[in-house]
Amino acid sequence: MIHEYALEPELVASWHDLQKYRLFIEMFDLGAGRVVSRYPKKWVKQVWDAFEADFGQTARPLDRNRMGKLLKKITKPVVKRPDCIWDAACDWLTNAEIEHTRKSFHTILARNNPRNNTIVVRESEVMEDTAERWDAPGTMTIPRTAEEIANCVAPMLRCATKILFIDPYFRANEERFRKPLAAFLRIVDTRTSKITIELHTADRDSAPCWEVFQQECEDRLPAVIPEGLTLTVHRWKEREDGEKLHNRYILTDIGGVSFGTGLDEGDPGVTDDVARLSADTYDQRLKGYDERNGAFDLDGKVPVAGRATG
Repeated sequence: MIHEYALEPELVASWHDLQKYRLFIEMFDLGAGRVVSRYPKKWVKQVWDAFEADFGQTARPLDRNRMGKLLKKITKPVVKRPDCIWDAACDWLTNAEIEHTRKSFHTILARNNPRNNTIVVRESEVMEDTAERWDAPGTMTIPRTAEEIANCVAPMLRCATKILFIDPYFRANEERFRKPLAAFLRIVDTRTSKITIELHTADRDSAPCWEVFQQECEDRLPAVIPEGLTLTVHRWKEREDGEKLHNRYILTDIGGVSFGTGLDEGDPGVTDDVARLSADTYDQRLKGYDERNGAFDLDGKVPVAGRATG
C-alpha cells in the first residue's frame, strides 16, 4: 500500500518537461502510496547535476522552477538509507541494483534495464501503462490474523522512522492485541537510527485505571518488543464536544493507513478492510495525537523497553 521507489537521477532530471511533470508529481504524492528513496544520500544533488549536464544549456527559467517544485514535492516525504552502499566507480543503476540486494526497494525506475532485472521498471513502461510492480492499490481486504495484518503494512514499516499505532481498545493483557503488535515490531528495521515508535489508545469506560493499565503494559509488552527498541504507550481522554477516539490507524513519517475493525486479531475467517490515507486525512489524524496541540487530553504515557530477542 505504501512502498519505496528508487528513481534514477538522470531520468528525474527530464521531468521538467511539462507532460512528465504533470504525470510524475501526482504519482509520488503523499497519499499515492509511492515514496521516493533518497538513494544515495546526495540524490537530490545528483538530479540537479544531471539536469545541468543534460539540459543546462537550453533550460528556461520556467524549466528550472518546475524542476525545483517537483523535487520539493516528491521528496516530502522521503525514505532515508543512512547505511546505503555506493560505489563511485559504478553508475547509478548498477549501484541501485546492488543496494537492492542489501535492503530491497519495491521498484527501481530507470531509463533502461540492460540486465533485465525484474525489480527495474523503465519510464516508457509507466508512460505506456504496461509496467508491472507499478500499481499502488489504495485498499486491501485481509484476514484478521497477526501475520496478514502485519504483512499488508510491512513495506511501510520497514522504511519508517516514526510509527504510531492507534487503537482505542488496546489492552496489553490481551493476546489478540499483543500478537499483531509483536508482528509489526519484528518488521521494523532496527538498524535505522533515531526511530520513534508509539502506541495510542483511549481511556474508555471499560478500561482500568491508569495505574493498572500502566502495570499491564510494563508486565506484558517487553516480551513482544525487540531488544533495542522502546515503545511509548499513550492513553488519551476525549474532550467534551470534541473529537472521538474510535478509528484505528497506523501513521508513519511516510504516510498512513486506516483499519476498519482494529489492530487486533479476529476470529478465524474474519476479514478487515485496510485503506491508505489521503494526504489531507493523514495530516489531520497525525495532528490529533500531538501531545502539545492534539485533539485529546493525555491521561498518561509510559515508555516500555523491549527485551525480545527472537
